[in-house]
Amino acid sequence: MLISGKVAVITGGARGFGKRLAEMMAERGAVVVLGDILDDEGHAVAHALNSQYKKTVAVYQRCNVQVLGDIEALIARAVDEFGALDIMVNNAGIGGTVPWFDADGEPLSRVIDINLKAPLEGTRLAVKYFIENSRAGSVVNVSSMMAFFPTEFGPVYGATKSGVANFTASCATLALMDPPIRVNAVAPNFADTAMVRDTLPKDNNSVFKLNGILTVDEVVLQMVRCVEDETLAGDTIRMLPGKPPMIHPGRKAAASGVVTSAKL
Repeated sequence: MLISGKVAVITGGARGFGKRLAEMMAERGAVVVLGDILDDEGHAVAHALNSQYKKTVAVYQRCNVQVLGDIEALIARAVDEFGALDIMVNNAGIGGTVPWFDADGEPLSRVIDINLKAPLEGTRLAVKYFIENSRAGSVVNVSSMMAFFPTEFGPVYGATKSGVANFTASCATLALMDPPIRVNAVAPNFADTAMVRDTLPKDNNSVFKLNGILTVDEVVLQMVRCVEDETLAGDTIRMLPGKPPMIHPGRKAAASGVVTSAKL
């Protein structure tokens, strides 16, 4: 899908991957709706982009992805502001509690709600919109290499990211619809974001020394690839520092006729 002229919604758009993706989308001629709970930072990102291009290419709206109505409102804002939705990026996420077993049920539920349930709902709402409006669409989810390599310090986080990868692979046959809807994901190793720096213990940098760290741009360029490369459908791009990105070799859903014939 060509990004130029498209309307994108990005959750977690105030900083990190979301902010940089908004900048790259605007560079390629898209307009963006940014959702986050970091209001000052979100408004600043939108203001900077609008000032740079001397027109409205970005708007910010508060969105707590734990609240279904907030995700619905974000998509509605895209349609109201820019006339359509073409690209849905479920980027918002949080790290797990370290050590994870010190947490009670509330923070564990929060990790599951934000990292797994929210991307599922965001994808569902976007797909529903694309089908109802006979519109080709692209969805980008954010998984993690911890989906494929379990770690002792992040079993709940890893479980949510495994779920995102499996869910994405299960959406592969949506690309067979007319017009097609492609759902893909990126699965980066640790990247140089505020979330990673805030999550890992300050006195334990052995994780970084052992695995290395990706730049934000390395990850975001693969998110752009998920949109632009029309050969990708239900794929997750695995990313390790110092190695070329690789399409995860796991199985994807096979066509059974159930999805492509369904009426929402």
